[in-house]
This record gives sequence, C-alpha cells and structure tokens, in this order.
Amino acid sequence: MKIGRNQPCPCGSRKKYKKCCLNKPAQAGTFVYTDLDQLSNSVWTYIQAEKWTKAEDACQKLLTQYPEQIDGLHRSAELWEARGDNARASDFYKKAANFAKTAGGFDQNTIDSFMNKAEQLAG
Repeated sequence: MKIGRNQPCPCGSRKKYKKCCLNKPAQAGTFVYTDLDQLSNSVWTYIQAEKWTKAEDACQKLLTQYPEQIDGLHRSAELWEARGDNARASDFYKKAANFAKTAGGFDQNTIDSFMNKAEQLAG
C-alpha cells in the first residue's frame, strides 16, 4: 500500500509521513529537518503537553510564514480539536481540504479525510 505524503506516518508518531519517515535514510544516519518540519512538529508536541498558547503561536507562525503549505491549516485543526472547539476545528479541516483540492499533490483520500473530519466535528 502506498502512503500519501500528507497521511499520518505509519511509525505511529502522529506526524505527517513527509515530516517523519519519508526521507529517512534506509540505513542508520541523520535526518535533517527543515525549519518548517520543526515548527509543524512542535505543534503536536505542544498539543500533547497541553501547552495551548505555544501550540497556537506555532500554528500562527505556520500560517503566516508558510502560507503555501498545508501545515498551518492542518495543525490548527488538530489544535482546536484537541482543545474541544469543534466548530473552529471543523472550519480549519474544511480549509485544509480546500487547500489540498486546489494546491495539487494531494490524493483524494487526503482530501476526503479532511472533509470527513470537518463533517464529524460540525455535528
């Protein structure tokens, strides 16, 4: 089964596959993360630690510094879902789905996943 770049990594990290194991060398070695990777992954770390302000700040940086990437929308959706603000989370999942539709490079499963999540949270 082929894993989409924006799907959760099968290693269980809850990071996107492209941010986790996609580019890891097959042999032991060092993987260099970009600033975008580090910032995006920091959001999940803050969410797990319930450091809401830091997570929100990191999401805002993603949205402003990397508007051409889906990370800010996706991580914002995860943040608001974790905080229990389903309406806000649903809105961000819809935005992520629309971004994925128009940006290209995303498979239909990714788009559907975002839309399904948005619909579930909208109630």
